[in-house]
Amino acid sequence: MALPLITAIVSTYSAERFIRGCLEDLVAQTLFSEMQVLVIDSGSPEGESAICAEFARQYPQIQLIRTDREPLYAAWNRAIPLARGKYLTNANTDDRHRQDFMQVMVAALDQHPDVALAYADQLISHTENETFADCDRRGAKLRYWPDYTPQELMLRCITGSQPVWRKSLHAELGDFDTRYRIAADYDLWLRFAAKYPLLKVPGPLGVLYDSPNTISGRNSRLPMNQEVLDIQQRCMRQAPWQTLPDIRTRLAAELFGRGYQHIEHDRDIQAAKPFIREAIRLDPTNLRYLKTYALRCIAGLG
Repeated sequence: MALPLITAIVSTYSAERFIRGCLEDLVAQTLFSEMQVLVIDSGSPEGESAICAEFARQYPQIQLIRTDREPLYAAWNRAIPLARGKYLTNANTDDRHRQDFMQVMVAALDQHPDVALAYADQLISHTENETFADCDRRGAKLRYWPDYTPQELMLRCITGSQPVWRKSLHAELGDFDTRYRIAADYDLWLRFAAKYPLLKVPGPLGVLYDSPNTISGRNSRLPMNQEVLDIQQRCMRQAPWQTLPDIRTRLAAELFGRGYQHIEHDRDIQAAKPFIREAIRLDPTNLRYLKTYALRCIAGLG
């Protein structure tokens, strides 16, 4: 097989109910003949490896690597040096793609050689293994991601769960930082974007499986927010982020909103404090932030 255009990295653990649909989704891609699929089975106690081995016997582009239990980003880092594609993408076991997803994303990056990473809108599914065609047919809700600007990326991770990026950038800018359990991709995309632009490709091209139990789902909201806060605080001490126009007031509003959510929805004042304190540090003249911190976080009123 000639060098593939794109490598899809599939990390799996306790996801037997998703893996067959995931691989069928990738095999159905219009660009599959020019793809490599690396499945990292991180010591799963379920039967993903047997299913992957079945697919690998039929499709030489699919390679299975079974390891001891390791976190998600360690598995992705393991796959990077094994990837032969010019481009990389993470194919989460519970997400799905439009049949031409890989073809459209590769073409976009080929046409924009200055761009580090491409992303697109997604349809939202609450049903396991629902395909893009089924979501589209029933008129599934759209998960809209804003067009790329450095300010938008600094406020939040806007790339969705199915970005495509250039493998060559890892040699220049490093791999995923395994200190982070949930937000290491956001950290890496900011490193990319400090030097190169990102690109939003028009139209929904994938399916986001929305469940509270996913790594970035509602049940992981607080640890995800804490990791994102750590990343944003570090970036705001560095160029180019600290010099972006209006970034201090915009990020302060974003962080205040996260903190207020932990007060109102989670009834967790201790969780809210670091977000509101950082909002005050970034925008110290905002009386709403100061009042909320004094009354809700210190006096415990409301």
